[in-house]
Amino acid sequence: MCRKQYRKDAIMHKKTKKLFLLFFAFLLMQNLSFAQVLEFAQVSDVHYSLSNTSLDKYLYFLSLSLKKKNPEFVVFLGDNVDNSKEEDVIGFMRAVHSIKIPYYLAFGNNDAHRLSGIEKETYLDIVTTFNRNQKDNLKYYYFKPNSDFICVVLDDTPDFAPSTHGQVSDEQIEWLDKLLAKNPKKLFLIFHHSPILPPRDEYKLSMLNTEKYSGLLKKYSNIILISSGHYHQEAVQTDENGIRHISVPAFKDIPHSYQLIKIIYDENSYKSPKDVEVIVTRVKV
Repeated sequence: MCRKQYRKDAIMHKKTKKLFLLFFAFLLMQNLSFAQVLEFAQVSDVHYSLSNTSLDKYLYFLSLSLKKKNPEFVVFLGDNVDNSKEEDVIGFMRAVHSIKIPYYLAFGNNDAHRLSGIEKETYLDIVTTFNRNQKDNLKYYYFKPNSDFICVVLDDTPDFAPSTHGQVSDEQIEWLDKLLAKNPKKLFLIFHHSPILPPRDEYKLSMLNTEKYSGLLKKYSNIILISSGHYHQEAVQTDENGIRHISVPAFKDIPHSYQLIKIIYDENSYKSPKDVEVIVTRVKV
């Protein structure tokens, strides 16, 4: 009698244990299904020049590093060339052509200006010839890395003459306002060269006339981060709205590095940028 009861108890214990493990696995799978990840890379201030031959080597190392890390996309945040010369832009595009991951370019204040260099239209003609991801000659644009995100690339540089001050035009702010209003359930990432929240106080590098842009950022709760370069300094700051302002170090400077950004989010429970985890990792090539 005792032996039979022991067997029954042992069988019940095994069944209970199995049910517990199945329930635990179910809960784990539920949690995993909610946790989503977007990982991308950003590079700034390469300042490429045909006379600086070492940059070709380090841009090749960059392509190898990106192949190993395998982010979903790469954004170059401006000052891709050191001087606004057609031959340097072609040289830069040839140097990064080995990057097989989708990559996108923003304008920097050194890249294109009509007064003492090539016009932006000429710059974009070269870029779109080499880069299949930028098919249209657009100074500012957006792309969608997945069904949850919209990535916006703005042009905060002047068209006519070079200037170390950045400024986002009213035209772009109105365009971005409409894009945000049209996509309230999407998460937005914004990229441009000059930061609106800089890593240090330096007037000659500052962004001008930020009132409208700042007002737009306060208007929406689905902007996760704004990435920029220009100051050649790494920093991560969070504003009062929870938006991360990420400053990227200059790739041209030793130790020749870029940033990997990992965003961990749950689209079903998102209410504000504070609900998203943003991990910034500096990678040396």
